Amino acid sequence: MSNYWAIAVGINHYQFLQPLHFAQTDAQFLCESLVSNAGFLPEQCVLMTDTSPDFADHSSDPTAENLRYWTTVLQDKLQPEDGLWYFFSGYGVCVDGEDYLLPIDADISRIQDRGFSVRSLFQTLKTLPTQKIFVLLDINRSASVSHEKVGTQTVAIARKAGIPTMLSCRPEQFSHEAPALNHGLFTQALLEGLRSHQCSTLATLEDFLRDRLPELCDHHDLPIQDPILVVSDPEQLYRVIMPVNWAETESWVPAPTNPFSVEGDLYLNALESEPESRYEFQPTVMGATTTEIPDNLVLNPAEYDPIEYQPTEYEPIQADLTLPEDADQPAPTPTISPIPEEPDLPDQMFWERLLFGGSAVLLVLLLGVLFRNWSAFMGGQQQTANQNPATPEVAASPAAAIDSAKILNEARSFIKPTLASDANRAIERARAIPPSDPLYAQAQQDIDRWSRNILEIARKRAEQKEFQQAISAAQLVPKDRPQVYAEAQKAIQQWRKAR
Repeated sequence: MSNYWAIAVGINHYQFLQPLHFAQTDAQFLCESLVSNAGFLPEQCVLMTDTSPDFADHSSDPTAENLRYWTTVLQDKLQPEDGLWYFFSGYGVCVDGEDYLLPIDADISRIQDRGFSVRSLFQTLKTLPTQKIFVLLDINRSASVSHEKVGTQTVAIARKAGIPTMLSCRPEQFSHEAPALNHGLFTQALLEGLRSHQCSTLATLEDFLRDRLPELCDHHDLPIQDPILVVSDPEQLYRVIMPVNWAETESWVPAPTNPFSVEGDLYLNALESEPESRYEFQPTVMGATTTEIPDNLVLNPAEYDPIEYQPTEYEPIQADLTLPEDADQPAPTPTISPIPEEPDLPDQMFWERLLFGGSAVLLVLLLGVLFRNWSAFMGGQQQTANQNPATPEVAASPAAAIDSAKILNEARSFIKPTLASDANRAIERARAIPPSDPLYAQAQQDIDRWSRNILEIARKRAEQKEFQQAISAAQLVPKDRPQVYAEAQKAIQQWRKAR
């Protein structure tokens, strides 16, 4: 196999800009998939995110200095037959016709010093001793910073440099995120392509993304986005872009350990601590989110002055609760006349009169109650009829059944034999099927089986003395499966002692 390197940059929490949502996870999952599905070696994948650890004794923090360092240091590591993937997910701007990628410490007011120009990136990549370079850009821009569209210049530079480049969408389109997937749709489609083992060349990858990305947009009710592949020579389309050529390889065994796996504790702690309310559907332009960057966030940090929030005043609606004169008034309570006194009679006649008089009083009272509550009584009867068990309102319609089938099939598509994280994703997806649905019982059976699969994956890792990864996997067993959860907790205690 060829010797391939990867640099994956994903930035969520900028120092002077509003945070993004899934750029960091997109970069991490890409590294995980390159190792698990494409034959990359873990020690040759440089992950640069908000929380990634040092790589080869050098910081991987995605600052402007480090972005330049890691694109330059590979000059001494790459050979002519080697390859390189360069992935960026984060903010970008176009200023005076020049496209810039924004590092984590970017300052818009000093864009030339604190930005990373696309021109500079491609000039550095052009100096590397290999021509097997593939660039993937998922860029977010803000109209409050510049009305110029990011991407137009990038396409021209990539074509002139002769470096194949994939953009997440056209400059005039929006690139979307899906909180249900915890990914941008472009990265989600890319990951599916790698897992399918059908995308060994640029041509096959482009075909897959052109078909799959619009499907994801349609599935999530979002406008269509079309990826752009830039090549300078048609022959580049048929060049193998990864160590494993699936067109010629029937079977391949991935590396026994994958430090980028989502069960690892290094990268996900920060993500899991994020409040769930932040993950809302928001359109993006060429990546991440398009939430406008306020002017106060794009100035020099020393000049930062928060804008005071001014709530909008609303006039309360005055509800007129006065009844009209001709409104129906409650029926008057019937007046019950007292029983006239009668002369003393024998005891038997006394009890007969008492029983007869009491029955009459009770009947009058019942008639009064019935008269006053006649409409409520009849409404209750109608409501009861509408809720007849023979025609329950919760009965699933054919359309609902079809949607549930799609949900269950989608959940099952996540399952892979060696990743507990995918089983956990499948479980969370299957939980979307409500108890009233005909497929609910089947979904619960699948969740039981996948919960057991997570524990088995953890035990296999423990057998290989990978106790930390075994613990991380076992922690994904859901609590609402008490038997499997109890077994997992017991195993976790044992593995912690064995570490």
